[in-house]
Amino acid sequence: MDALVDLFTSFSGLLSLAVIGFIFLMAYYFYRLVSSNVEKEIAEQEKKERTKTTPINKPATASH
Repeated sequence: MDALVDLFTSFSGLLSLAVIGFIFLMAYYFYRLVSSNVEKEIAEQEKKERTKTTPINKPATASH
């Protein structure tokens, strides 16, 4: 219990809490950054796949 009291009352404890909070905020920021970039990249790849398979871009096949 003394450790919790030191954590919330001493300068070094409060500084530790601030650092821990900052790390969690930074992790959330990086998670959002990476997930948004992944979503953009997936959308671009799907767009490229759709343009590859459109009837306009399909090669002409020989009729028998």
